[in-house]
Amino acid sequence: MARREGRPSIPDSVKRQLRQEAGFGCCKCGCPIFEYHHILRDSENPEDIMILCPICHHEATVGAMTLEEQRFYKARPSNIEKGFVEGKLKINQRYPVIVVGTNQFVGDGDFILVDQESLLSLEADAFGRLELSVQLYDCSDQLLAVIEHNEWISGDPLPWDLESGFQYLKIRRKLGDIALEIDARKSPIELRVDLWRKGQNFQLDTHQIRFNGVVQNVGIMNLCFVGMRLVADTLSKQFRLEPDPRFGKGILVSWPDVQERIRKGLEAWERLKDGSCS
Repeated sequence: MARREGRPSIPDSVKRQLRQEAGFGCCKCGCPIFEYHHILRDSENPEDIMILCPICHHEATVGAMTLEEQRFYKARPSNIEKGFVEGKLKINQRYPVIVVGTNQFVGDGDFILVDQESLLSLEADAFGRLELSVQLYDCSDQLLAVIEHNEWISGDPLPWDLESGFQYLKIRRKLGDIALEIDARKSPIELRVDLWRKGQNFQLDTHQIRFNGVVQNVGIMNLCFVGMRLVADTLSKQFRLEPDPRFGKGILVSWPDVQERIRKGLEAWERLKDGSCS
């Protein structure tokens, strides 16, 4: 839900305080995708602001959640009450490790780009809290929703279903098809996406990558790609691998044992970030 015209932005320090107090999720349901809701319309006091997911925020805005209920949920946030003090998207690793087929991707930041425009980004903070940024378009190239670092920035939430559990998130269109699914209950993270941009469809799951339904071959099997992104080219109708421009290069790790390959990939990621790779 858009910020009310003329209302000052909430300071970052206050946002951090509100997220921490709420257990990094909706005060009512715990969903890790959230907005900032003013319990009292004109108050900028943090005591009068709470975190709600877009669906619960709509309930509060239209009066389906009373002021008394809002105060109750702010005082007793769902995640805190259930022991998820670091939020539902707390992962057991310092950096996202994503499995795609027989390969793994290690790193953070932009992961899926279309003509160099970021469509999906994943990051983990110092405490292992996963942060998601995604742009959700329809097949007609209309921008439906924008999420930045788990905050629902824009878009009508009503056409969407948000389903979450500990280390699990699913964003589904009301018609039933899944736009995004993150399952961090295992390591590496299992990711499923079905995204649109410029009238083109991009799908990814634990088995394969597809561009308009055509399976893509983007690399050798049984490798760990470190500091690499998936870039879709709408002219060639193909995906390709590119190194993260922050580092100017990526690293390929080959090792027969998957867990050892991931461990070596994480070590390579640390070296890449420290600038110590030769």
